[in-house]
Amino acid sequence: MNATFWLGIAGIAGTLIGALLGPVLSERMRRSSVRTEQFSAQRLVVYADLLRVAARFADNAQTWAVHPLEDLVENESEELDRLFSQVRVIASSSVCEQVRNLERTVTAFNRQLAEAQPHHRRLLEASESGQGSGQDGLAVTQRMNLATAAEGVREAYRTLSRAIRREMQP
Repeated sequence: MNATFWLGIAGIAGTLIGALLGPVLSERMRRSSVRTEQFSAQRLVVYADLLRVAARFADNAQTWAVHPLEDLVENESEELDRLFSQVRVIASSSVCEQVRNLERTVTAFNRQLAEAQPHHRRLLEASESGQGSGQDGLAVTQRMNLATAAEGVREAYRTLSRAIRREMQP
C-alpha cells in the first residue's frame, strides 16, 4: 500500500467526519449565539426596569427630604430589592459595583428617613394641637441630612446610568 492510498482514505474519512460534524457544530454555534442574544435582551430589560425604578426613587427621595411625612403612593423599596437581586445575577462587574453603591445610598437614605419620620410626626401632632410650631432644630437638621442623602441617591443613579450606557453600547 502506497502513500496515495492512505491519502485517499484520509480524504474520504475527513469528508465523512466533516459531513457528520458540520451540522452539529453549526447548530451548537447557532444555539450559543441565540443564548447570548437572549441573555443580552434579558439584561437590557432588567437594566431598563432598574433605571426606571431608581429614577423614581431618586425623585421621591427629593420630596421626602423636604417633607419627610409625605405619603407617596409609590414605594419602590420592594421593587428595588427585587431588581437588585436580578442585577446581581446578570450584570457585568462594573454595573454590579455601581448597583451596590446605589443600594448603599438607598439604604442610608431609608434609614435616615425612618429616623426622621417619628420626630416630624410628633412635631406635626404638637403643631395641630396648638402646642408648637411644627419646627425645631432637630427637624431642620434631619431635613438637611435627608437632602444630602437624597443627592447621594441621585448621584449614584447617574453613575449607574452611565455604567449601563457604556456596557450596552454596541
